[in-house]
Amino acid sequence: MSKLSGTRFDNEFATMMVAGHKKHISEYQREAKESDQVGSYAKETLPTLEKHLHTAESLVSSATTGKR
Repeated sequence: MSKLSGTRFDNEFATMMVAGHKKHISEYQREAKESDQVGSYAKETLPTLEKHLHTAESLVSSATTGKR
């Protein structure tokens, strides 16, 4: 990433954000099935992570269309 700039950086950053959020949402969904403190935390946190994913996906869309 350090060698990228401008639109190429924006595209790569947004793509990485989406991939990272999808990975973490999957992990939190798995933990949310548990009935312990970790499961409770995961259940409470999932809506926020999903909202962040939606925002990251909109960045990918903006980056590929050139709109901000």
